Amino acid sequence: MSSDANTPVLRNCIRLPLPEDELLEVTAKAKDYAIMHGAAMRSKTAFSPDSLNFAPFVLVPSSFPRKEFEKAVALQPIINRLMHNVAHDEEFITTTLAETIKVDEFTANLFNIYRKVLAHGFTQICT
Repeated sequence: MSSDANTPVLRNCIRLPLPEDELLEVTAKAKDYAIMHGAAMRSKTAFSPDSLNFAPFVLVPSSFPRKEFEKAVALQPIINRLMHNVAHDEEFITTTLAETIKVDEFTANLFNIYRKVLAHGFTQICT
């Protein structure tokens, strides 16, 4: 709680702490959901084909100021246009990533995919 009466305080979305049995159930379901929806990855430092690590996620929702959310929504079309323009500017991407692809294998692999897509043309199949 803030001591300043003018500072808005966001309320919790759900009552915490959760009862132990409910917490265990929700945690198990969240992990299953994460696995089924691609939010898991293999460890680079302790690789095992039989083991996955979860990408970080929050278990319970958190409050977020509506005005800040509305600002983000208003900015999204601008960000979408920027990303579209960058993705279709071969010279910009090639120049910008020239040094990175020399030292970062992951980015180099993505860049090679980008070059292959350029060579074959951008096509999208709608079903």
